[in-house]
Amino acid sequence: MTANLILETNQQSFSNNFCNSLVGALAQATGLRWLVEAAPDTKSASDGSQPVFIQLTLDGSLRGEFVLQFHGAEAAMLASKVLRQPADEFGIEQTEALLKLVRSGMDEFCATLARQYGTFTFEASSVSELPSDRQNVAQIAAADDESNHLSILMYLNPALVEALTLHSQSGSRVVEPGSAVKFVPAEAPSEQKNLNLVMDVELNVTLRFGQRQLTLREVLELTSGSVVELDRQVDEPVELLLDGKVIARGEAVVIDGNYGLRVTEVSQRLSTSILC
Repeated sequence: MTANLILETNQQSFSNNFCNSLVGALAQATGLRWLVEAAPDTKSASDGSQPVFIQLTLDGSLRGEFVLQFHGAEAAMLASKVLRQPADEFGIEQTEALLKLVRSGMDEFCATLARQYGTFTFEASSVSELPSDRQNVAQIAAADDESNHLSILMYLNPALVEALTLHSQSGSRVVEPGSAVKFVPAEAPSEQKNLNLVMDVELNVTLRFGQRQLTLREVLELTSGSVVELDRQVDEPVELLLDGKVIARGEAVVIDGNYGLRVTEVSQRLSTSILC
Protein backbone atom coordinates (compact mmCIF):
# COMPACT_ATOMS: atom_id res chain seq x y z
CA MET A 1 0.00 0.00 0.00
CA THR A 2 1.56 3.32 -1.05
CA ALA A 3 1.86 6.34 1.27
CA ASN A 4 -0.73 8.31 -0.73
CA LEU A 5 -3.25 5.46 -0.52
CA ILE A 6 -2.70 5.12 3.24
CA LEU A 7 -3.25 8.87 3.62
CA GLU A 8 -6.50 8.85 1.59
CA THR A 9 -7.81 5.76 3.39
CA ASN A 10 -7.13 7.26 6.83
CA GLN A 11 -8.85 10.54 6.01
CA GLN A 12 -11.85 8.74 4.48
CA SER A 13 -12.24 6.48 7.51
CA PHE A 14 -11.86 9.42 9.87
CA SER A 15 -14.47 11.55 8.08
CA ASN A 16 -16.90 8.62 7.68
CA ASN A 17 -16.75 7.83 11.40
CA PHE A 18 -17.33 11.48 12.25
CA CYS A 19 -20.27 11.69 9.85
CA ASN A 20 -21.93 8.63 11.40
CA SER A 21 -21.44 10.01 14.93
CA LEU A 22 -22.82 13.42 13.98
CA VAL A 23 -25.86 11.86 12.27
CA GLY A 24 -26.53 9.88 15.45
CA ALA A 25 -26.38 13.08 17.50
CA LEU A 26 -28.73 14.77 15.03
CA ALA A 27 -31.30 12.02 15.43
CA GLN A 28 -31.18 12.24 19.23
CA ALA A 29 -31.36 16.05 19.31
CA THR A 30 -34.13 16.52 16.73
CA GLY A 31 -36.18 13.35 17.17
CA LEU A 32 -36.00 12.81 13.40
CA ARG A 33 -34.47 9.98 11.39
CA TRP A 34 -31.28 11.20 9.69
CA LEU A 35 -29.38 9.17 7.09
CA VAL A 36 -25.98 9.65 5.49
CA GLU A 37 -26.29 10.40 1.78
CA ALA A 38 -24.00 10.97 -1.18
CA ALA A 39 -22.23 14.33 -0.91
CA PRO A 40 -23.42 16.82 -3.55
CA ASP A 41 -21.11 18.85 -5.74
CA THR A 42 -19.54 21.63 -3.64
CA LYS A 43 -20.48 24.43 -6.02
CA SER A 44 -24.07 23.34 -6.55
CA ALA A 45 -24.57 22.82 -2.82
CA SER A 46 -23.73 26.45 -1.94
CA ASP A 47 -26.82 28.44 -0.90
CA GLY A 48 -25.20 31.88 -0.89
CA SER A 49 -25.58 32.38 2.87
CA GLN A 50 -22.78 33.27 5.25
CA PRO A 51 -21.00 30.05 6.24
CA VAL A 52 -20.56 28.98 9.86
CA PHE A 53 -17.28 27.47 11.08
CA ILE A 54 -16.72 25.13 14.04
CA GLN A 55 -13.17 24.18 15.03
CA LEU A 56 -12.38 20.90 16.81
CA THR A 57 -9.01 20.61 18.56
CA LEU A 58 -7.93 17.08 19.49
CA ASP A 59 -5.45 16.21 22.23
CA GLY A 60 -4.17 12.97 23.73
CA SER A 61 -3.32 9.92 21.65
CA LEU A 62 -4.55 11.77 18.55
CA ARG A 63 -3.60 15.43 18.13
CA GLY A 64 -4.47 18.05 15.58
CA GLU A 65 -7.38 20.17 14.42
CA PHE A 66 -10.17 20.09 11.90
CA VAL A 67 -12.71 22.72 10.95
CA LEU A 68 -16.32 22.12 9.93
CA GLN A 69 -17.89 24.49 7.42
CA PHE A 70 -21.71 24.65 7.50
CA HIS A 71 -23.83 26.52 4.98
CA GLY A 72 -25.46 29.37 6.89
CA ALA A 73 -29.04 28.37 6.09
CA GLU A 74 -28.38 24.74 7.03
CA ALA A 75 -26.70 25.77 10.30
CA ALA A 76 -29.75 27.91 11.15
CA MET A 77 -32.03 24.96 10.32
CA LEU A 78 -30.10 22.67 12.67
CA ALA A 79 -30.13 25.25 15.47
CA SER A 80 -33.86 25.75 14.97
CA LYS A 81 -34.50 22.02 15.37
CA VAL A 82 -32.24 21.72 18.44
CA LEU A 83 -33.81 24.79 20.09
CA ARG A 84 -37.29 23.80 18.84
CA GLN A 85 -38.02 27.35 17.78
CA PRO A 86 -37.83 29.29 14.50
CA ALA A 87 -34.41 30.73 13.64
CA ASP A 88 -34.63 33.65 11.21
CA GLU A 89 -30.97 34.50 11.79
CA PHE A 90 -27.88 32.81 13.17
CA GLY A 91 -26.87 34.48 16.45
CA ILE A 92 -25.23 33.61 19.75
CA GLU A 93 -28.03 31.29 20.87
CA GLN A 94 -27.96 29.41 17.57
CA THR A 95 -24.16 29.14 17.71
CA GLU A 96 -24.34 27.57 21.18
CA ALA A 97 -27.00 25.12 19.98
CA LEU A 98 -24.84 24.06 17.04
CA LEU A 99 -21.79 23.69 19.31
CA LYS A 100 -23.82 21.54 21.69
CA LEU A 101 -24.88 19.32 18.78
CA VAL A 102 -21.30 18.93 17.49
CA ARG A 103 -19.99 18.17 21.01
CA SER A 104 -22.60 15.45 21.39
CA GLY A 105 -21.48 13.87 18.13
CA MET A 106 -17.82 14.21 19.16
CA ASP A 107 -18.43 12.30 22.41
CA GLU A 108 -19.57 9.30 20.39
CA PHE A 109 -16.84 9.89 17.80
CA CYS A 110 -14.05 9.78 20.42
CA ALA A 111 -15.47 6.58 21.90
CA THR A 112 -15.73 4.98 18.45
CA LEU A 113 -12.11 5.73 17.53
CA ALA A 114 -10.65 4.87 20.95
CA ARG A 115 -9.95 1.27 19.94
CA GLN A 116 -8.05 2.30 16.84
CA TYR A 117 -6.25 5.43 18.04
CA GLY A 118 -6.43 5.31 21.85
CA THR A 119 -8.06 7.86 24.15
CA PHE A 120 -8.15 11.50 23.09
CA THR A 121 -10.12 14.58 24.12
CA PHE A 122 -11.48 17.52 22.17
CA GLU A 123 -12.34 21.20 22.43
CA ALA A 124 -15.05 22.72 20.22
CA SER A 125 -15.27 26.43 19.45
CA SER A 126 -16.77 28.80 16.92
CA VAL A 127 -14.26 30.48 14.58
CA SER A 128 -14.69 33.23 12.01
CA GLU A 129 -12.69 31.81 9.11
CA LEU A 130 -11.19 28.72 7.55
CA PRO A 131 -7.60 27.59 8.18
CA SER A 132 -4.98 28.78 5.72
CA ASP A 133 -4.09 25.20 4.71
CA ARG A 134 -7.09 23.73 2.87
CA GLN A 135 -5.49 20.80 1.07
CA ASN A 136 -7.03 18.02 3.16
CA VAL A 137 -10.79 18.38 2.80
CA ALA A 138 -13.68 15.93 2.92
CA GLN A 139 -17.37 16.49 2.27
CA ILE A 140 -20.09 14.78 4.26
CA ALA A 141 -23.85 14.96 3.75
CA ALA A 142 -27.08 13.77 5.38
CA ALA A 143 -30.84 14.17 5.07
CA ASP A 144 -33.78 13.75 7.44
CA ASP A 145 -37.38 12.51 7.16
CA GLU A 146 -38.60 16.05 6.44
CA SER A 147 -36.40 16.39 3.33
CA ASN A 148 -33.93 18.70 5.06
CA HIS A 149 -30.44 18.29 3.61
CA LEU A 150 -27.10 18.97 5.24
CA SER A 151 -23.73 19.30 3.50
CA ILE A 152 -20.59 19.93 5.56
CA LEU A 153 -17.00 20.50 4.46
CA MET A 154 -14.39 19.08 6.83
CA TYR A 155 -10.86 20.56 6.72
CA LEU A 156 -8.10 18.55 8.44
CA ASN A 157 -4.92 20.40 9.35
CA PRO A 158 -1.50 18.86 8.46
CA ALA A 159 -0.76 17.88 12.08
CA LEU A 160 -3.92 15.76 12.27
CA VAL A 161 -3.30 14.16 8.88
CA GLU A 162 0.22 13.25 9.98
CA ALA A 163 -1.07 11.81 13.27
CA LEU A 164 -3.60 9.64 11.41
CA THR A 165 -0.89 8.36 9.07
CA LEU A 166 1.58 7.62 11.88
CA HIS A 167 -1.03 5.61 13.78
CA SER A 168 -1.84 3.61 10.66
CA GLN A 169 1.82 2.89 9.90
CA SER A 170 2.53 1.81 13.49
CA GLY A 171 -0.43 -0.60 13.45
CA SER A 172 0.22 -2.23 10.08
CA ARG A 173 3.03 -3.30 7.76
CA VAL A 174 3.39 -3.10 4.01
CA VAL A 175 3.56 -6.66 2.62
CA GLU A 176 6.00 -7.21 -0.21
CA PRO A 177 5.00 -9.75 -2.90
CA GLY A 178 5.97 -13.27 -1.86
CA SER A 179 6.58 -12.44 1.77
CA ALA A 180 4.82 -14.16 4.66
CA VAL A 181 3.77 -11.86 7.47
CA LYS A 182 1.63 -12.73 10.46
CA PHE A 183 -0.43 -9.73 11.51
CA VAL A 184 -1.03 -9.19 15.21
CA PRO A 185 -4.06 -7.02 16.02
CA ALA A 186 -3.28 -3.84 17.92
CA GLU A 187 -3.82 -4.11 21.66
CA ALA A 188 -7.20 -2.66 22.61
CA PRO A 189 -7.19 0.00 25.34
CA SER A 190 -7.74 -1.47 28.82
CA GLU A 191 -10.98 0.48 29.16
CA GLN A 192 -12.39 -1.12 26.01
CA LYS A 193 -11.29 -4.61 27.14
CA ASN A 194 -12.98 -4.09 30.51
CA LEU A 195 -16.18 -3.02 28.79
CA ASN A 196 -16.16 -6.09 26.54
CA LEU A 197 -16.27 -8.31 29.64
CA VAL A 198 -19.47 -6.76 30.98
CA MET A 199 -21.38 -5.80 27.83
CA ASP A 200 -24.23 -8.24 28.56
CA VAL A 201 -24.67 -7.29 32.22
CA GLU A 202 -28.12 -5.82 32.85
CA LEU A 203 -28.18 -2.43 34.58
CA ASN A 204 -31.07 -0.63 36.25
CA VAL A 205 -31.48 2.98 35.18
CA THR A 206 -33.86 5.49 36.75
CA LEU A 207 -35.67 8.55 35.40
CA ARG A 208 -35.71 11.52 37.78
CA PHE A 209 -38.28 14.21 37.14
CA GLY A 210 -37.15 16.16 40.20
CA GLN A 211 -36.57 15.88 43.93
CA ARG A 212 -37.58 17.53 47.16
CA GLN A 213 -36.40 17.39 50.77
CA LEU A 214 -39.14 16.68 53.31
CA THR A 215 -39.03 16.65 57.08
CA LEU A 216 -40.06 13.51 58.90
CA ARG A 217 -43.26 15.30 59.97
CA GLU A 218 -44.14 16.09 56.35
CA VAL A 219 -43.50 12.50 55.31
CA LEU A 220 -45.76 11.13 58.07
CA GLU A 221 -48.49 13.59 57.12
CA LEU A 222 -48.66 12.36 53.50
CA THR A 223 -52.10 11.04 52.58
CA SER A 224 -53.94 10.13 49.41
CA GLY A 225 -54.34 13.36 47.45
CA SER A 226 -51.28 15.10 48.92
CA VAL A 227 -49.22 17.10 46.43
CA VAL A 228 -45.44 17.21 46.67
CA GLU A 229 -43.87 20.04 44.67
CA LEU A 230 -40.54 19.13 43.05
CA ASP A 231 -37.54 21.38 42.45
CA ARG A 232 -37.77 21.16 38.66
CA GLN A 233 -39.72 23.29 36.18
CA VAL A 234 -41.94 21.49 33.66
CA ASP A 235 -39.75 22.62 30.75
CA GLU A 236 -36.49 21.43 32.33
CA PRO A 237 -34.97 18.16 31.08
CA VAL A 238 -35.58 14.84 32.81
CA GLU A 239 -32.48 13.10 34.20
CA LEU A 240 -31.43 9.51 33.53
CA LEU A 241 -29.49 8.00 36.45
CA LEU A 242 -27.27 4.95 36.73
CA ASP A 243 -26.28 4.01 40.28
CA GLY A 244 -27.18 7.51 41.43
CA LYS A 245 -25.10 9.23 38.73
CA VAL A 246 -26.67 11.39 36.03
CA ILE A 247 -25.58 9.91 32.69
CA ALA A 248 -28.01 11.66 30.33
CA ARG A 249 -30.83 14.19 30.10
CA GLY A 250 -33.79 14.43 27.80
CA GLU A 251 -37.53 14.77 27.30
CA ALA A 252 -40.17 12.50 28.79
CA VAL A 253 -42.25 10.72 26.12
CA VAL A 254 -45.00 8.12 26.11
CA ILE A 255 -44.41 4.90 24.13
CA ASP A 256 -47.26 2.38 23.92
CA GLY A 257 -48.68 3.60 27.21
CA ASN A 258 -45.29 3.54 29.00
CA TYR A 259 -43.08 6.44 30.00
CA GLY A 260 -39.83 6.81 28.06
CA LEU A 261 -36.97 9.25 27.56
CA ARG A 262 -35.81 10.90 24.35
CA VAL A 263 -32.14 11.61 25.06
CA THR A 264 -31.00 15.12 24.13
CA GLU A 265 -27.76 15.34 26.10
CA VAL A 266 -25.16 12.87 27.34
CA SER A 267 -23.35 14.44 30.27
CA GLN A 268 -20.14 12.44 29.86
CA ARG A 269 -18.79 9.32 28.19
CA LEU A 270 -20.95 6.44 29.34
CA SER A 271 -17.98 4.05 29.66
CA THR A 272 -16.38 6.44 32.15
CA SER A 273 -19.55 6.53 34.25
CA ILE A 274 -19.87 2.74 34.31
CA LEU A 275 -16.26 1.82 35.04
CA CYS A 276 -15.55 4.54 37.60
